[in-house]
Amino acid sequence: LAITAATGIAGVNIGGCTLHSWAGIGLGKESGEDLAGKLLGQFKNRRKRDGLGAAVARWMDVRTLIVDES
Repeated sequence: LAITAATGIAGVNIGGCTLHSWAGIGLGKESGEDLAGKLLGQFKNRRKRDGLGAAVARWMDVRTLIVDES
């Protein structure tokens, strides 16, 4: 179970984090292709569990993702 929200304050209020942070894209200043390439590269080399490697692990392990939009 992952609990996320659109903003940091909303994430704190519900005991979660921002969707962008949880997903491993941070502020998302890179192109979609660059972000996908990084995530896919980490997926192929799963030895690393920090940085984007941790994000890939979250995506692979989560069964339910809650996104609070309020």
